[in-house]
Amino acid sequence: MRFILAAFMVRRCRVAADEGGAREMSDLLVKAGDDTARMDTHEVVAYLLARLGPTLTAYIASSRSRAMPARWATPPGERNHAEPSIEKARRLTATRTVFWLIEEAENDQVARNWLISANPRLDGITPAQLLREDQFGAVFRAADAFITDTYHA
Repeated sequence: MRFILAAFMVRRCRVAADEGGAREMSDLLVKAGDDTARMDTHEVVAYLLARLGPTLTAYIASSRSRAMPARWATPPGERNHAEPSIEKARRLTATRTVFWLIEEAENDQVARNWLISANPRLDGITPAQLLREDQFGAVFRAADAFITDTYHA
């Protein structure tokens, strides 16, 4: 199952590229969203499991079982494969998009820490909780502010 993510950025921000030039933040977000949209759901979940583990992945998806993400990550047609609901898949694809965005600008450990830390740009709420609550726009704006070192999301 593939999902197309909308670009949630309201404003365009500049970030330094590795080559010393500058790229539009919205370009990074569009790339992250496009890359995620091209992935099957089981690939998105496998990506998140490798970086976040089953507990955080299940939490963000709003699953009551830590075992379900492993079943979602199993390729279709294989034993124990399960598909997450559309709502859960939407949360997981948004999480993969924002995680990749921060991972690309920083690294995977910074991206994980950012997801689970109380965020002053989000009134002290963790981005993981807001992703779980389907507040994707707020999370993308906060990620933008984090990457560009601005204070307001």
